[in-house]
Amino acid sequence: MNNRIFNMLKAFGACAVLAVSCLSAQSDHKTTAAVPFDFMVGNRHMPAGTYDITSGQSTLLVRGEDNGSASFAIAISAYAAKTQEQAKLVFKRYGDRYFLSQVWYPGSDQGRQLQVSKVERELAMNSAKPGIVALIAAVPEAQRAAK
Repeated sequence: MNNRIFNMLKAFGACAVLAVSCLSAQSDHKTTAAVPFDFMVGNRHMPAGTYDITSGQSTLLVRGEDNGSASFAIAISAYAAKTQEQAKLVFKRYGDRYFLSQVWYPGSDQGRQLQVSKVERELAMNSAKPGIVALIAAVPEAQRAAK
């Protein structure tokens, strides 16, 4: 009897996990951006090119369309003072090194903030205040039609 109850609880738990993952998959945002310079996502170097950026609840996937590079990053929620009109990527620049810092979505005051990597932290300690570079990104047609 105890075994049967335990198995039912395990099955219920698995269903709950699947339901939560399906709901979070529906809240994903996808953006495409042409980045004209090499940059870092966390500790990973990404060459200049066109990138698809997909964000979930606590992760960000940056995947190169042309060069096959990809990187996952942990990202936390960020909030703007006003609603963003266009999707954009925000980079911090230290000399000639760029670090992806934020991703913003159109029609929302919400975005994603990436954690500062060890490399960026070291550069920040040895540099002046970083420059901020913002790039306008495109929202895929399918996502625009869904809104």
